[in-house]
Amino acid sequence: AVASGIEAALKYLGKLDQIKVISQAGDGGTSDIGLQAISGMLERGHDVLFVCYDNEAYMNTGIQRSGLTPFYANTTTSPVGKFSSGNPRPKKPIVEIFAAHHIPYSATASVGNPKDVEKKVKKALSIRGPKYLQIHAPCPLGWKSESSQTIEVAKLAVQTGLYPLVEYEYGKLVKVMKLPAPKPIEEYLKIQGRFRHLLKNKENLAKVQEVANKNIEYYGLK
Repeated sequence: AVASGIEAALKYLGKLDQIKVISQAGDGGTSDIGLQAISGMLERGHDVLFVCYDNEAYMNTGIQRSGLTPFYANTTTSPVGKFSSGNPRPKKPIVEIFAAHHIPYSATASVGNPKDVEKKVKKALSIRGPKYLQIHAPCPLGWKSESSQTIEVAKLAVQTGLYPLVEYEYGKLVKVMKLPAPKPIEEYLKIQGRFRHLLKNKENLAKVQEVANKNIEYYGLK
């Protein structure tokens, strides 16, 4: 809502050619709390780039589950226990939800590939109208991973097919980052404490692998 107002004011002042409006939020603020306001901004056609930093939970307030928390992740509101294997829901398809507004540009990126992030930011800012960029950003605290492995973790999310890198233009999928040889999901899960409980459960591992397999098939990653 604030970004929409700033964009409208700049447009009134005739300064949109000199100033780019960028709005930023986390995955909870994007997929849950701010979804209605963001949808309104996109629907009205404001010339704003909205960036979501997707660390897959409400990390600043206690590692609570968000709409972008992945399947079976252990969080404080989807804890692992006798009757629970973690978060029971898959990630909300926010990039598709926003692309469905037929905005000029909607894409995903990862901190594991900074050149790709840079390219997509530049592309988005070169386009007039509403744009959305979702950047996967591991949180060592919430993911229970080593800080030194942050980039490795981010790369593995992409390489396993659990976090596809895609681009939409006006609602149409136009580009994906191919995976000639996807890695098994165990390589990604085993270096994160939030998934440690899955490593001894072949049935649940198979369900997570199925998520990756469906992504690979749906987006044509191979």
